[in-house]
Amino acid sequence: MLIRPDDVPEIDEPSNDLVMKKLHSGGDLSLTWVRIDGTHRRLRTDASTRLYYIVEGEGWFELGDEPRLELRPADVVVVPRGTPYALGGSLTYLVINGPGFREGDDVYV
Repeated sequence: MLIRPDDVPEIDEPSNDLVMKKLHSGGDLSLTWVRIDGTHRRLRTDASTRLYYIVEGEGWFELGDEPRLELRPADVVVVPRGTPYALGGSLTYLVINGPGFREGDDVYV
């Protein structure tokens, strides 16, 4: 399967200051391209482990009760299932979920 991001529509999510493209979803994995300019609300998922790969920009990540992490390109953040987190900045990143993301997986805290 070949997925061309230019062929995938952007989804605007103003409540989290971002736009995204769901490049692949369902099954064992999902992959989403995201551009954020602001703050993503604190959340958790009990359904999957998430990997965040920072493509460009700078920002921050708050993982559980740990101190805030400063982000830069090529950083990878692993979010174990059930761990609350938040992020923000001016970033482009990829999110990989295993198992794949399903609507309703995110719980805002």
